[in-house]
Amino acid sequence: MSEEVDLEAAAQRATLIDLGNRSFRDVADCDYLSARVLYRVNLSQQFLWSAHQAIEKYLKGILLFNEIPSKPLNHDLEAALAKLAEIADIPFDIPEDVREFVKYLNEQGGNRYFEYPTYTEGEELLNLDRTVWHIRRYCYYMRTRLGSVDCFPRELKWVHSFGIDNAHKFRISRGYLEKVSKEKSNPLRAHLVWKNFYYGAKRKRTISNFRMYAGSSNPTLFLRPKAFPKLDALVKFSKPIRDYFKKGSPAP
Repeated sequence: MSEEVDLEAAAQRATLIDLGNRSFRDVADCDYLSARVLYRVNLSQQFLWSAHQAIEKYLKGILLFNEIPSKPLNHDLEAALAKLAEIADIPFDIPEDVREFVKYLNEQGGNRYFEYPTYTEGEELLNLDRTVWHIRRYCYYMRTRLGSVDCFPRELKWVHSFGIDNAHKFRISRGYLEKVSKEKSNPLRAHLVWKNFYYGAKRKRTISNFRMYAGSSNPTLFLRPKAFPKLDALVKFSKPIRDYFKKGSPAP
């Protein structure tokens, strides 16, 4: 009976790992690549949306690998980041500027229907690269065992052995970004390594000819707020927007 239980537990763990790898981290990697492509063609709102999607999936992937439920989080990046604190045995090394960018994406990236004002200051791609690297390095299953040996302490030490000087050397086994980076004939590789301090064959100390896209825009409702009652009858707006125009709540 004990052997059957062990086999069932191993099968469940393998399923969890496969789900985390393919449905969360790999898809997040594709969202990240999409964001980089969109930035290069100056589709700012779409860039922010893809960036938001990537960070959301990395965070939820980390929670999944550590068997922490993410169902109540919806799409709240700040709540997902805060929930990492429930993984008590991982001292997450996530710099304050990364946390600030997650907050920015939480405010700007979920603006799917251009409901509220949006803005970019020009360094969003650089901030995304830094944020992805710092969060993604925890997005794999660390709690493997080799017989009676617990590999978790070694894995955690390995993750924290990388810094800005050797960030480009960090590799997740069978990771999608690693696959793209390795395949020089892969057309996505150019988009991954372009002006990227964190991913590529060599460390970049400086970048040149980097075009920074900065701007802001106001949506229809903020330009014509008196039209809200009519439009609200025709379109399903998000709750924060409806509260803002109906009750005068703080803007989202």
